[in-house]
Amino acid sequence: MKINAVIIEDEAIARDHLIKMIAQINPKITIITSIATVTEGINWFQSNDHPDLIFMDIQLSDGVSFNILEETTIDVPIIFITAYDEYAIKAFKTTGIDYLLKPISKDDLEKALEKFYKTKIRIDEEWSIKTMDLVQLIRKENKLANKKRFLLRSGNSMIPVKIDDIAYFYRDELVFAKLFDEKSFPLDYSLNQLQTMINPEKFVRLSRQLLVNVNAIKKLIPSKPGQLLIEIMPDYHEAISLSPERSRWLKRFLDGDEEI
Repeated sequence: MKINAVIIEDEAIARDHLIKMIAQINPKITIITSIATVTEGINWFQSNDHPDLIFMDIQLSDGVSFNILEETTIDVPIIFITAYDEYAIKAFKTTGIDYLLKPISKDDLEKALEKFYKTKIRIDEEWSIKTMDLVQLIRKENKLANKKRFLLRSGNSMIPVKIDDIAYFYRDELVFAKLFDEKSFPLDYSLNQLQTMINPEKFVRLSRQLLVNVNAIKKLIPSKPGQLLIEIMPDYHEAISLSPERSRWLKRFLDGDEEI
């Protein structure tokens, strides 16, 4: 199985050590590029096709690599790398495949890659959603301000709308804000960008196309084993079906047992 991977690591010795071990474990893994800074990472992911796998160090010379996730849409598995950073380990629990503690051992790397191989056949929108959950966690931990209102376009006019009046954001070629009064307005943001702006306690990502105000969730209906169908208001034009993992998370979150 040929795999294209990217390494995000600012320490040359650590990077070369990782590349050497990867080649020893699986020569079919191709490191298509290595990235040393947040700025370089943002530019690269905005301009290139994404790989199958990312090895991501947490601390970089110009910031934390989570800033790359805030500025780009990355929906592939990530193996996090950290040097005894308890915060990074806590953050990992919401996303990704594994984390490796520096100095990285060959055994740890083999186990992380085994997890990747086992899950590769089911890599889907869950990765994108989990990654954005992680970004929200970082914002919450750092007490970053949340957007309180939007100035929405209506013909030639602009209408100020409070965030609490928005039922959900959805993507249908363009991204729209749907209000509780059923009016829709186009936006110039992506859903990922919106998710980094608003309160993660009030809005949850149900799919790649849908970011929903928790007060707009009307009903959770058991579907296939472990899965839920979600009804929201105003009605959404497609069925909203969650995976078993996402269904469990949403039930815990709505019941107040789990934080973003």
